[in-house]
Amino acid sequence: MAMKCLSSLPLLSPSGSRKARAVVRTHPANSAAAYRRIRTHMSVATGGEQALTAQEEFQEPDYGVVSIHHVGILCENLERSIAFYQDILGLKVNLARPNDKLPYRGAWLWVGSEMIHLMELPNPDPLTGRPEHGGRDRHTCVAIKDVLKLKEIFDKAGISYTLSKSGRPAIFARDPDGNALEFTQV
Repeated sequence: MAMKCLSSLPLLSPSGSRKARAVVRTHPANSAAAYRRIRTHMSVATGGEQALTAQEEFQEPDYGVVSIHHVGILCENLERSIAFYQDILGLKVNLARPNDKLPYRGAWLWVGSEMIHLMELPNPDPLTGRPEHGGRDRHTCVAIKDVLKLKEIFDKAGISYTLSKSGRPAIFARDPDGNALEFTQV
C-alpha cells in the first residue's frame, strides 16, 4: 500500500553524528477507510553501522466507523438555546430521543442525518477571552447550501458573525452560550 509523505522534519542532530527524522504519512485518499488517519513514523539512525527503525503499518479500524452521530453542546438555558437553534437556524427537535433518561435537561436537534445534543450543564470553559473569529476556537461545522442567505438571517436577527478568513464560502457565529459554530457552503 503506497503512503504519501506530507512532511519530513529533522528532529535532532546535536553533533552531526546522530540524526533523527520524523515523517508524517497519511493513508491514501482512495482508501475504504471512513476517516483518514495520520501516523507519525520515526526512523532514528544512531550513527556507525547500527540503525533503529520504528514503523507502524496503517490498519483499517475493524469496529466499523460510519459517521459522526451527534455533537454535544453545553448550554446554560435550554429554552433560550432551543429558540436559537430552532427559530434562527431552523433545526428540528428530534422528539424520538428521550429527555428523561439523563440527570440533566437536554434536547436533540436534527442536522441532516446527524444531531446536536444540547445539554443544560455548567460550562467549564471560560466565556471571556475567546477568539472573536470562531474558526480559531473549538467549533462545530454545519454544511449548508447558501451562506449568503444565512448571513441575511443573522443580519436580520442581530447576530454577530465573521466570514471565513480563507475566502471560502463560510460564516462563523456563536450561539447564546458562546459556542462557536461554522456554516460552510457545500
